[in-house]
Amino acid sequence: MKFFKLFSPLKIRDMTIPNRIVMPAINLNYANEGYITQRLIDFYIERAKGGAGMLIVGGCYVDLYAKGLPMMISIENDNFIPKLTELTASVHNARENVKICAQLYHGGAYTYPQIIGTTPIAPSAVYSNFSKTMPREMDFNDIEREQKAFAEAALRAKKAGFDAVEICANAGYLMTQFISPLTNKRKDKYGGSLENRLRFPIETLDLIRSYVDNFPIGYRISGDDFVPGSNTYKEKTHIAEKLSSHLDYLNVTGGWHETKTPQTTMDVPEGCYAYLAENIKKHVSIPVFSSNRINNPELAEQILMAGKADAICMGRTLIADPYLPLKAQKGELRDIMTCIGCNQGCFDSIFLLKPVSCLRNARAGNEAKTELNPLETKKKVMIIGSGPAGLEAARIAKIRGHDVHIFEKNDRIGGLLNLIWIPPGRNEFKKMIDDYTYWIQKHRIPVYFNEEVSVEKIKEFNPDVVVLATGSKGLKPPIPGIDNKNVYWANDVFSGDAPVGKNNVIIGGGATGIELALYLAKFGSLNLEQFDFLTFYKALEADIALKMLHEGRNKVTVLEQLPKLGSALGKTTKWVLLDKCDALGIKMLTNVKVTEIGENYVNYMDATDSEQRISDVDYIYYATGVESDDILYKQIKALKIPVEKIGDAKKPQTVLEAINKAYSLANRI
Repeated sequence: MKFFKLFSPLKIRDMTIPNRIVMPAINLNYANEGYITQRLIDFYIERAKGGAGMLIVGGCYVDLYAKGLPMMISIENDNFIPKLTELTASVHNARENVKICAQLYHGGAYTYPQIIGTTPIAPSAVYSNFSKTMPREMDFNDIEREQKAFAEAALRAKKAGFDAVEICANAGYLMTQFISPLTNKRKDKYGGSLENRLRFPIETLDLIRSYVDNFPIGYRISGDDFVPGSNTYKEKTHIAEKLSSHLDYLNVTGGWHETKTPQTTMDVPEGCYAYLAENIKKHVSIPVFSSNRINNPELAEQILMAGKADAICMGRTLIADPYLPLKAQKGELRDIMTCIGCNQGCFDSIFLLKPVSCLRNARAGNEAKTELNPLETKKKVMIIGSGPAGLEAARIAKIRGHDVHIFEKNDRIGGLLNLIWIPPGRNEFKKMIDDYTYWIQKHRIPVYFNEEVSVEKIKEFNPDVVVLATGSKGLKPPIPGIDNKNVYWANDVFSGDAPVGKNNVIIGGGATGIELALYLAKFGSLNLEQFDFLTFYKALEADIALKMLHEGRNKVTVLEQLPKLGSALGKTTKWVLLDKCDALGIKMLTNVKVTEIGENYVNYMDATDSEQRISDVDYIYYATGVESDDILYKQIKALKIPVEKIGDAKKPQTVLEAINKAYSLANRI
């Protein structure tokens, strides 16, 4: 593919970025008491080497009231300038023409009292559903102090060698809190009309300009707050237009943290929020960036060519593969490590106050410690099983120079990945299979399909090392009637080895149980392609087709023993899936114990210890966990052949854990 726009330079005030790929600010949780760490420097060095046009670092909190999380970067006083300078110098040395920008952050009502040690401040005393806190309304002294904090932070950024600054004014943070009628209830000159609500950000921008003069200033803006009662995409055009004369670029993203409209999960169609940037671009004359779920360079080029934006933000995409820009520019598109929008290592980690990692890229956040080790002795490596752990171990071992062979009992690679991608909203996992299929071919790794490996086979093959990646098997709960002919393991539905009924019961409300519930409820519904065809040709009324697209056709009840559902799901994904369950009419019961399964019923004890029955049940599925399938391990040990267990064969774990540990193992063989 030819790229006509993506790798062309873009001028922003007097700064020129060499291409239009921008890494937006993501709090990585790598800072130490506000100071830049070597880990953080290594992370951005890798992204600079990878060829992005500009790296936006942050959020960098401008003072104590602004501080969002403990491991965020601080730019609140001059003590932080030396380490910030070390970061900018390292990035500029890594790639001469890359630009680095500091994002100036203020959480306002989104800050936590337990983190800042005092009551958070905001335009008005409106309870925050995000921080679960009632903030204190800012008086004029507070306003003047916080505006000055922004301006002084911008000056520090310039002194530290940053090429630009960006104001974090999206997602419901302080600037947005002033502009939104939902959070700004003031009666003075900073509240009421849109002109008054814009006064705080505009005064702040003008003050910043007086401190740094001819220095690029950007503004990260929500293209639609996606919160009832707040600003929509319609108001945002007027807001952007008013702000644009005080700015050098606008970085358009999605809604607030409280929104019930998913913004970044994998069920968000790629590029579907590009219209927000296009909407604003029509009303301003400065460069506009587009963000959210733009995960590949082909899509980025299409958005630019269509005139929807002037640059493309790729955040998680460049966590997954920092070298995406260089690979795309060289035409090596198949070599790109595709971000699947799972959020497991990035956003879920951030909300758990853990450092950012990546399900796809085991090196993310540990670049210096995960360089591939030089090969000392070439070994014949036998990998049994081709799930995500086995595939990653094979890829890394082969790249290092080992003679790698994969043995798979089924007729395709992927293991449980072949099932994980089937439930609604989880289809991006299939891209992992596509990527590994390519790498197996590229590196010429032999794969032996339909091979149920035995001890005799291992003896015959005579490997130097065996990597056991045989995965897991379902745990059947000890419930009377569990062996009835109408009872199936949850995964058998996804593989097509179990039927689907009109009235279904799922035992277990963890990740698999919730995903199965969605799959069963929508089974047989109209799909998007059918909807598009039927409505385009007016073969079916749009409202009827819409109902058929979104309706839950089958009755589903989920029975969970624990107090909460989705125990293994990350915070950024769980609410999306549970909201879908509600919308589809899925009945979800917690604190229950299943006591008996009959031919067409399920008995259980509810939270009050009362016996209950679900009647007229077609099928029952158990999603009650898995156990390691490692039966070969002791037999291989007895052969005196070095053997390692990885993935679920070692212990049931997430795909993120499996891949990271597989990388580590393959790097030390």
